[in-house]
Amino acid sequence: MKVLVAGGESAMLQQMVAGWGYQSVTVNNGLEAWNLLQDESEPMVLILDWLMPGLNGAELCQKLKQSEEKKHLYIILLTKDNAGSNVAAGLNAGADDYLTAPFSPDELHSRLALGKRILDYQHSLERLRWELMAKDDQLSRFAVRDSLTGVGSRSFFDQRFSEEWRRMDRVGQWLSLVVLDVDYFKAYNETYGRVAGDECLKIIAHTISSSISRGGDFVARYDGAEFIIVLPNTDSLGALVIAEAIRVAVAIQNIEHIPAGIRGHVTVSAGTATVIPDQNAQPEAFVAKARQSLFMAKAGGRNAVRQTA
Repeated sequence: MKVLVAGGESAMLQQMVAGWGYQSVTVNNGLEAWNLLQDESEPMVLILDWLMPGLNGAELCQKLKQSEEKKHLYIILLTKDNAGSNVAAGLNAGADDYLTAPFSPDELHSRLALGKRILDYQHSLERLRWELMAKDDQLSRFAVRDSLTGVGSRSFFDQRFSEEWRRMDRVGQWLSLVVLDVDYFKAYNETYGRVAGDECLKIIAHTISSSISRGGDFVARYDGAEFIIVLPNTDSLGALVIAEAIRVAVAIQNIEHIPAGIRGHVTVSAGTATVIPDQNAQPEAFVAKARQSLFMAKAGGRNAVRQTA
């Protein structure tokens, strides 16, 4: 650990500190110490003489403690005041510890060791905090992204759809949904296996994502092989055009699906719904309406797009 020694006895103190295995740096006064510390970010113990020109020990303590960037410092203040008034003023200014001259090398050694332990502990806590923050960020990413397909998760849809519903209500604009499901996907898994089924869903998710280009549009995996697409500022004709484009884009992937698939390959069915949101209406009922359109497409033979009135 690095130790900064500032003041009149710096040469003698540096020799002691270096002899105990610390990396020592010396300066002559408080202003030099302040300037040097502007480029330091690692934890450091400071040994500051109370009597220094420019900035005395207490003034430097106060200045350092007021700086948000200088949190990882442990300050030992050296004073010759046996009455204790300088000690009290130094501790009030922000010193962590003090030594009153004359002091023994063993006493200084013990105070340095204590400062090092405290800084090491603080550093460990800081590292743990950053690790926890990184894990929280990672969990947040998992929460908004479906781990298999990479599109939005169900919880992501619930949040974003609610936001878009309120936004379209405020501006009085159309909001459309497309609910899409892979035809005969259970049979696909039974025929080709779960791994192939997962790959199939990844291809379809990518195909959907590539078919919506506006910044406000988004897709989420809703349930199993079912996806849901939110299209703000899109009327019913626009929703039908996008749903049909996705249906065709999936079909031309020519993902083999024999014998259950339609014409020997994987297809999708889709249902759409469009509304100008109203604060008295229920978003859940709108989702149910889009899913009703999907059921109509399924009942009509699959590989189709339907829209309820």
